Amino acid sequence: MNYSFFLLLLITLSSAAQTPETAPLDSLTETSRRYYNRQQPDSLYALMGDAFHGQISAAQFSQISQGLKAQLGTWQSAERRSVKDGVARYKATFDKGLIDFYISRDKAGKIHTFLFKPYEADVADKTSAVPTSNLLKTNFDQQVDAVARAYIKKANTVGLSIGILRNDSLFTYNYGETAKGNGQLPDANTLFEIGSISKTFTATLLADAVQRGLVKLDDPVNKYLPDSIPKLQKDGIPVTLKTLANHTSGLPRLPTNLFSTATDMNNPYKHYDQKLLYTYLKTATLSRQPGKEYEYSNLAVGLLGTVLETVNKKTYEELVKERIAKPLGMAHTVLTLNEPDKKRFAQGNDAKGNPASSWEFQALAGAGALRSSVNDLVPYLKAELGKGPKKLVEAMKATQQTTFTNGNTAVGLGWHRRSEDARPWFWHQGGTGGFVTYVAFNPSRQIAVILLTNSQSPIDELVAGAHKLAETNTK
Repeated sequence: MNYSFFLLLLITLSSAAQTPETAPLDSLTETSRRYYNRQQPDSLYALMGDAFHGQISAAQFSQISQGLKAQLGTWQSAERRSVKDGVARYKATFDKGLIDFYISRDKAGKIHTFLFKPYEADVADKTSAVPTSNLLKTNFDQQVDAVARAYIKKANTVGLSIGILRNDSLFTYNYGETAKGNGQLPDANTLFEIGSISKTFTATLLADAVQRGLVKLDDPVNKYLPDSIPKLQKDGIPVTLKTLANHTSGLPRLPTNLFSTATDMNNPYKHYDQKLLYTYLKTATLSRQPGKEYEYSNLAVGLLGTVLETVNKKTYEELVKERIAKPLGMAHTVLTLNEPDKKRFAQGNDAKGNPASSWEFQALAGAGALRSSVNDLVPYLKAELGKGPKKLVEAMKATQQTTFTNGNTAVGLGWHRRSEDARPWFWHQGGTGGFVTYVAFNPSRQIAVILLTNSQSPIDELVAGAHKLAETNTK
């Protein structure tokens, strides 16, 4: 949920020496900087290749460029840090701070990768041993420890809670601290912001509303919006509740009026209320026909959460509690922390390992507002595996049905699916200003993985290691 606008897998980069390969990238970067500063998004978009154009339209690119300019200010300089596999990484200096900029070319010499991410300095390892609850008694314990320590040894990490569910056996492991320097080891009841994992709860609430006859998946979203909002459609094809849930609505990742002088960048969603959301929707345009292409959208799922509030005449928090958390015994999966839960809540930290503000939500709560723990997420994932109250399990099964697929992208309602696997995993990652989290489950193998961290340090290797552990230790 950051301000990157073209996603790629995290890669390992090395070697910053000038080569014939990097000279064109240096030139493209400088040209990009010039067009960005002149506010010429059309000229910048013309530098992009077909693959980029297939992911983002000119109109959407223009909107995002304007938002970035307002957020970051003038792009002052770009210093190449490294390059590998044709992707160059630059330290981009803006009026309002440093950003990592990634760029690569396609075979035609056009821009293929164009990515802004929060700046990450090279990270050293911690100089002291990291505490853990892992007793290292079994081979599995030792395998988990090897995966966990590759992550938690980094100086910018703070705490890590792991849950691995295999059939009916739960294995939990904890590392580090709940707050930097406090010496308190997290446990399975420690609360973390789970960010976009909240989207799977929103999707479950949608399936539940369908099950109860309150809505239909193919209902146009305008059916549940004020009459003052024009029809959200492209070429006569309307945005539906289903396309909001599977990221094919054609709406952008974020509303263009999210960032303004009123925005607290340490808590960017706090001010964004229903009035601002509806104001945006009155002039919103779709980048493509709904249902045709996948484009991850916090706006779309946040809007879906607002629609479900309207339909049920209850707040998002009330819906989560009544329809999901209470039936599953998830007493501490909440938006609003009571006093006991505040004591369980881990302190979030930014990518440098410094304390970060918690994120709060209003109109876009359905996109990322929940806090939870390993112990609370276990019954949630058990229900996804088919073990829970009948009606709720049926609603969850509905969220696992593929509603859109295109190449390696397969989506149900909320959940993403690894489409290359005959016994597929369903997964979702979450990220806020101070937390990165991940959950996944595999119904065929009856296994699930929970990874909760209180740092913005990337967890790609941790995720890969956890999946490998779960898969190699389960038939």
